[in-house]
Amino acid sequence: SFFNYINSNIHDKLMLKNLLNKLIRLAGHKLARYFLAVWCFFENIFFPFPSDAIVIPMSISKPKKWFETFMIASVAAFLGSIVAYAIGSFMFHKLGVLIFELSGIDDPKKFLSVFYKKSTMIAFVIILFVSGFTPLPFNLLAITSGFVGFNFFLFAATALFTRSSRYFLLTYLFSKYGPKIQRQIDKNFASFVMWVIGSFAIVIAGMYLFYIKFPQYFVA
Repeated sequence: SFFNYINSNIHDKLMLKNLLNKLIRLAGHKLARYFLAVWCFFENIFFPFPSDAIVIPMSISKPKKWFETFMIASVAAFLGSIVAYAIGSFMFHKLGVLIFELSGIDDPKKFLSVFYKKSTMIAFVIILFVSGFTPLPFNLLAITSGFVGFNFFLFAATALFTRSSRYFLLTYLFSKYGPKIQRQIDKNFASFVMWVIGSFAIVIAGMYLFYIKFPQYFVA
């Protein structure tokens, strides 16, 4: 069947399940906490890969230290967000543009104009909240916030709340239910991948529908 075809292709060609198991083993290393801090810090500045790839394995491999994992990830991510904001405020043309280009955005001005000319504060906070709570590229919005002069304290509060809330849910849930979730992933890996893709699609569709339903929040 089509489902079996997807399942066999995911297992045989992508081998993501084996990668997950390797990450879980590596997450048990004594230096993993330092690697976690570095990853979460730079993810919020320029690193394109979500820190979930290390946060989740660490929560599974060290369930009794989930709060430590949560604190390290939250503090590092928050500090990285502040650095990204500073880059947007003081070094956008020297460093910020380069980060945008590394992220695949050839014309940062078009990206910036969406928020600088059309977004109200309410809309921008909503976008920051969604990006901060999901694996979407929060670093680009952090740099944008600094460049357009978005209120620093409101940005810092949003970044701290969304980043820490996300890591709290990830570390707590995977520390408590990680082994069960891992067994289910091993059994139904194709379903798991499609569920992740579907979740991203729902978030993006929700943002689009909100824009269609309430355009007044996105037009100054």
